[in-house]
Amino acid sequence: MFDLQRAFHIGVAVADLDLAMQRMGAELNLQWAPVRRFDPLPFWTPDQGLHEVSVSATYSRQGPLHLELVQGTGSFYAPGGQSQARHVGVWVEDLPAEAGRLVHAGWQVLAAGDAPASGYGAICYICAPDGSLLVELVSTVLEPVISAWIRGEA
Repeated sequence: MFDLQRAFHIGVAVADLDLAMQRMGAELNLQWAPVRRFDPLPFWTPDQGLHEVSVSATYSRQGPLHLELVQGTGSFYAPGGQSQARHVGVWVEDLPAEAGRLVHAGWQVLAAGDAPASGYGAICYICAPDGSLLVELVSTVLEPVISAWIRGEA
């Protein structure tokens, strides 16, 4: 079940990850986890189906609500041009069930780690019916990996 208390990041798409890290780090007094590149990264969108994108990302080490900076290929990761350039990431135990519940309530899946028929993968970006809020549902399966990444562990 969705629980805002389980929010762990605010994500922002950026055009230049290194520049964003430098500026936001200095201006917001943040230190960064190592940058990770995912290439290729399986990605599903309604208009393109399952395809691959390249993504580079980092998280602020400060938390518990971390700032995530993401630079990626494809229109979904275009900064500033669309509401999905900013989102809140929330851990969920059963991602397919939670995504299904929200879709049934009128929310729209904008992107995911896999096709809906395959359970969306480990991440699912889902938008409120009026477009006002984008949530990234993140499977708790990824929690140990992302927590280690934020701590700077391999």
